[in-house]
Amino acid sequence: MKTKVRFEFDTQLFYPAYNGPRNIIFENPPHIPATGDSVNFRITDFFDDKKVIKKFEALDDGNVFYAERLQAIYSKEEIEIIVVVYEEAIFKENFPQFFAHSMV
Repeated sequence: MKTKVRFEFDTQLFYPAYNGPRNIIFENPPHIPATGDSVNFRITDFFDDKKVIKKFEALDDGNVFYAERLQAIYSKEEIEIIVVVYEEAIFKENFPQFFAHSMV
């Protein structure tokens, strides 16, 4: 059995006429991020399109990307885990509980 992790981007990295891949897939990765983990990519390892790379690099400048482990899909041959990658501000808005500080 194999495990795949598919990273989907919640942000609009891809322009309307873009025809390339829209996610990043790893097979049998040694680590699967949990919701709230920070993640990042060497984007040029996965995308060739200069507009997509430029957009990602602009979003990456001074920001952190966070993972949401959304769903696991099971079949007889593989498990596919879908992870959504959020820009920092959007993740903080959607998941404020990860940033709440205790008053102790």
